Amino acid sequence: MAVPFLLLREGGKVNDKVEMKEVLRGIKAAFPSTVPIFFGWIFVALTYGVLMEQLGYSPLWTMLFSLICFCGGMQIAAVPMMAAGFDPVQMFIMSYFVNFRHTFYGVALLEKYKDTKPFKPFLIYALADEPFSLAVSAKPPEDMQPRYFYFGLTFLTYLYWAGLTGLGSVLGAVITFDTTGLDFALNALFIVLFLQQWKDKKNRPACLIGIAVTLASLLIFGKTVFLIPALGAMLLIFWLGRDKL
Repeated sequence: MAVPFLLLREGGKVNDKVEMKEVLRGIKAAFPSTVPIFFGWIFVALTYGVLMEQLGYSPLWTMLFSLICFCGGMQIAAVPMMAAGFDPVQMFIMSYFVNFRHTFYGVALLEKYKDTKPFKPFLIYALADEPFSLAVSAKPPEDMQPRYFYFGLTFLTYLYWAGLTGLGSVLGAVITFDTTGLDFALNALFIVLFLQQWKDKKNRPACLIGIAVTLASLLIFGKTVFLIPALGAMLLIFWLGRDKL
């Protein structure tokens, strides 16, 4: 779906079949790393789809919203605002602060995404928490250009979210169930991703720094605004210690 559009060179000419084979090989190589994301997203995405169906949105509109926005946390936060009628300015401000952390993700991936043309626009557009974690922790095969692998990671997670939210909307029309507590699945997913990085001993100093900075920010700034100071402090620490961490 999105692959043909993204396989354009800077001059606008479509790449040849050899490169398409590399794209498909990159998707195949990235697939095992994305499986935990798929299962971690099932309950959250299905729940979101059900909530959208309850607001009267069809599966098509739900999937379209996911493909355009691709910001799970903000999409879920927007549901009650959409139900009550919302101020677009308020929605913009809320979205900005909810997704402000992506600024730090982008800076952290500057080196990895340096040679990712022609996929870079899509990689930037579809940057989210889970693709970021995968891009940081997963390693491309040695016989493959990293850009194909990073595209595979992002493309698969992009399709997972859109497809699952659409499926949730379909199920919401035919099945009635209690969604209380299902949103914890997203928190559980981050715990799994953290433990995966903790297994590699060389990543443990960075993990401990992240925990310490987060707790310090929480104590100093409180639970409502601690995230941005914590991300800023971690970015500064990791940038200064980039040769050691």
